[in-house]
Amino acid sequence: MAIDAPFVSGPIPILRQMVENRYKYTVEDIAFVIPTKDRPQKVKNLLTSLVDQGLLVGRVIIVATGQDIEETVTAYSDQLPVEYHHTTQPGQIRQRNLGLSLLDDRTKLVGCLDDDVVLESNALAAIVEFWNEAEAETAGVGFNITNDSPNKHSFFKSLFFSSSPEPGKVLVSGKSTKLTNISSTVRTNWLNGGATIWKQSILTSQLHQEVNVRWAIFEDAIFSYPIGKHKPFYVCADAHVRHEHVFDHTAKQDHAFYGKNKILWQYYFVISNKDLSLAAFYWSVVGGIVAKTMTGFGFRKHKMQETIGELQGVLKVTRHLFSSRDIKDLLENG
Repeated sequence: MAIDAPFVSGPIPILRQMVENRYKYTVEDIAFVIPTKDRPQKVKNLLTSLVDQGLLVGRVIIVATGQDIEETVTAYSDQLPVEYHHTTQPGQIRQRNLGLSLLDDRTKLVGCLDDDVVLESNALAAIVEFWNEAEAETAGVGFNITNDSPNKHSFFKSLFFSSSPEPGKVLVSGKSTKLTNISSTVRTNWLNGGATIWKQSILTSQLHQEVNVRWAIFEDAIFSYPIGKHKPFYVCADAHVRHEHVFDHTAKQDHAFYGKNKILWQYYFVISNKDLSLAAFYWSVVGGIVAKTMTGFGFRKHKMQETIGELQGVLKVTRHLFSSRDIKDLLENG
């Protein structure tokens, strides 16, 4: 897999010598950490896709809450180095942090996978190959989620700091552009938390902050963006995976809740990074509401409820600006 343009300044022969002399990763250097809850069939699909790679990774750590799926996991023990752990503590971040606490110096790279991800043919080989061609300072490389839509740029949305032609870009408003279904490998500002391989030293030194919420829409960007300011991130185009997420369309959706919390988390992301702008954040929210109204989309019942939630969110973050309330309390209790 060729990488265009040298990542290190200086003559190309010097670059090549640096790449040739440095440590070469193998699949045995990888430990996958997979949090899950009540989805044994999804875990089975994921583990089967790991077996089908034809390459034996160093470790596969399943951390489950809810339903005990030990039997499902241990059925793969003759094909994969699986380890099963069950916890009563809910929350994907807690589960992932528990998995990370079990690592040792055998592991150089940590693959964080959601339980509803499935690796396609040669995905593992492609991403290891890329790791060995990227800069030594690279912190994380994402898989390419091919069954999601690619980044689509809108000039109108860009006027409200909500769109860019570049995939994987964090905008000054706190919005981020998609990094899925890319046609060529890209360097990004942020990474998906559920389909990425990281250096272990990065993950174990900067654990996710645990927040007790039903839905944390910006958690991937909140964690990865500060790291990406100083370390390279990529999404590897040739490392194909599918995100086989299943929505329960029979469940009653609280659209106002999602609208409100989307605003609260975007606000938290912006105030946590000094290079982002509160003014742009407010302007992007206005733009989103205007766009839905102009297209008529905002008059659909669920979108009207979502917009009401967004307005509630704006009111709450504005009050927070003039109060001493802890931001974590705002996220957890609204």
